[in-house]
Amino acid sequence: MWNRIVFKYGVILFVGLLAYYFLIQLIGLSNRYNFRIFNAAIQIGVIYFAIKVYAKSKPEAFNYLTGTVIGINTSVVGIIPFAIFQMFNLYFSPALLATIRDTAPVVGPYINPFSGGLIVFMEGLAVGLVISYIAMRVVDLQLSRSEIHHEKSAV
Repeated sequence: MWNRIVFKYGVILFVGLLAYYFLIQLIGLSNRYNFRIFNAAIQIGVIYFAIKVYAKSKPEAFNYLTGTVIGINTSVVGIIPFAIFQMFNLYFSPALLATIRDTAPVVGPYINPFSGGLIVFMEGLAVGLVISYIAMRVVDLQLSRSEIHHEKSAV
C-alpha cells in the first residue's frame, strides 16, 4: 500500500517540479537560480499530503518512522528523475549552464551538467529529509487532536 502512495506522490512531485521549471522558463526567469527555493514549497506540499494519506489509510501502522520514511521515499522518487532531467537540460542548454557558472556562488565556475544534476538531487534529498520529519510531526499532531476531539464528542 505505501509503495503506491510513494510512487503516486513521487510522480506528482516530479511533474510539479517540471511544471514549475517550464513556467519559469516561459516567463524568462530561468537565469534566477535563487528561485529554486520554490522547489522546496512544492516538495513541502507533496510530502505533507503523502504522509497524511498514508496516516489515514494505515492508522495502525502509522508512527514516526513509517511517516518519515514515506516522506523521504516520496522525495527520492520525485527528485531522481528531476535531477536527471536537469543533467540533460544543462547538457543541451549551454547558455543556461554559462549563466549558472557566472552567477552561482562558490561552486559556479566548477559546475558541469553532471554536478548540476547531482546538486539538484542533494538539495532535494536534504529538503526531503527535513520536511519529512516536520510534516510527520504536523500530521501526527493533527491526528492526535482529531482523536481527542472525537473522544470528547463521544463522552
